[in-house]
Amino acid sequence: MNTLILYALLLSTPSPTVDAGALPLKCHLLNTADNFWFYKEQMVYKSNQFAIFQNFIGRTVTQVDLRTSELIRTTYIGDPYDPKYQILMGRCVDTSHVLKMWELSDNP
Repeated sequence: MNTLILYALLLSTPSPTVDAGALPLKCHLLNTADNFWFYKEQMVYKSNQFAIFQNFIGRTVTQVDLRTSELIRTTYIGDPYDPKYQILMGRCVDTSHVLKMWELSDNP
């Protein structure tokens, strides 16, 4: 009897929905063990060739090539410090899938 009730509860309980827009684009650097996660809200531009992500009020910009999933991350460390640029290279995982999920989340 208890098993029957448990099955009824499991079948009648809706599964939680996952917000596809919350799925991160996971990337790692080539020369270090650093990882970066990008979210839909950070994407400021997308074309058929690349996507651009902005962080830290524009001080950090990341370009991801949509064909190769390679990334170039550029950071400007300036005022009040001596101006310096940092350029990092990396690769993202499942780029096409994540961006497609973001598109689907825009059209429920």
